[in-house]
Amino acid sequence: MMIEADITEGVTKSSDKLIPIMAHPPNKESDLSLESFLGQITNQANPIVRQGIKLDFKSLNAFEKSAGIITYYHKGAFPLWINADILPGPINSTHEPLNAHRFLELAKKLPNVVLSVGWTTNYGPSMFGKYKDTDIESMLHVIKTNNILNEITFPVRAGLAAESLDELQRLLHTVKKSTLTLWSHQNDNVDVRKLNNLIKEIGCDRIYIDVPESLREQLVTS
Repeated sequence: MMIEADITEGVTKSSDKLIPIMAHPPNKESDLSLESFLGQITNQANPIVRQGIKLDFKSLNAFEKSAGIITYYHKGAFPLWINADILPGPINSTHEPLNAHRFLELAKKLPNVVLSVGWTTNYGPSMFGKYKDTDIESMLHVIKTNNILNEITFPVRAGLAAESLDELQRLLHTVKKSTLTLWSHQNDNVDVRKLNNLIKEIGCDRIYIDVPESLREQLVTS
């Protein structure tokens, strides 16, 4: 199990200085800064129970201001994932991704982190779509051009991933030792049969699952 936290740029209740804070947009104020959070986690880190942390960055400014903080506090005492949507994806998503090249330029310098990099999505209860070859090509291009050697997991929306077995197999075959992280919103349209087939074909050892319990209990993961 991982602790997941959204990181954006904002202020704390004790200061009006713009810094990385623990908050989900559009919130711009928080009781807790990223620095305080990582300090607490570092002090509490248990070498026996290695609970991971996933930091989900909502803006490039927030990530740029966070890189030095992460380098200072993270010494490998706990697994750390750095997550961001860095490319536009299905279905004709209009959500603005973080700049892929700038994000990867900074992220690859961070010590002992897993890069969790994916696509923005436009999806919901009555929608159908998939990850296309062009989505895969765009991701492979930015990974190659930025010479990424870090361990990578690709967060993919379960309803879209279920329709994209061939495309995602090619992605994992090309990026050695990479994994998928399946995620979903509560009311997403998901073909459970196809999703279970994707899990079977790719293998549980290369898939993480982060979906609502109502979907998770329908999945065959062993």
